[in-house]
Amino acid sequence: MSSVVKLGPWGSGDHGSAYDITVAPQRLESISLRHGFIVDCISFSYRDRDGKLHTAGPWGGTGGLGEETITLGPDEYVTEVAGAVGPFGELTHTVAWLKFVTNRATYGPFGHGDGTAFNIPVLNNGSIVAMFARAGQYLDAIGFYVLPF
Repeated sequence: MSSVVKLGPWGSGDHGSAYDITVAPQRLESISLRHGFIVDCISFSYRDRDGKLHTAGPWGGTGGLGEETITLGPDEYVTEVAGAVGPFGELTHTVAWLKFVTNRATYGPFGHGDGTAFNIPVLNNGSIVAMFARAGQYLDAIGFYVLPF
C-alpha cells in the first residue's frame, strides 16, 4: 500500500473490533451507511490497481433508520470527508455524523449527533479511496486511505 496514505483514525475507545482492508485501493466505487442519531454502520466497495472490485464491511451494527448508498459515477471521486466523533449513551466515542464531498456533489450529513468535528480535504486532485474503522454495535472510529494525484 505504498502509494496510498493512511489518515486517522478519528474516534477511539476499546469497544468493538478493528477493521481494515488488505488489498491496496485505487478507486472508491460506493459507500453504504446505516445511521440514525449517529452512524451505526459503514461498508464500501473499491477497485485495486488491476481494476478488481473489493467489498469491505459492513463494519458496525444493524441499527439506524435505514441504509443509504452513495454510488460514485465513473469520473466522480471523493475530495473531502467531514464528520464528528462524540459520546452516545454509555460509549465515550462514536462517529456522530459523516459527510462526503466529491468533485460532483455533497452527500450527507449522515447522522446528527454532537461531538468534536474533523475535516479531511484532499488537495491537488487526490482522492479518498478506502476506509478503516473500529466498530461494534456502532461505528466507534474511522480513518481514510488517500491516493495522492
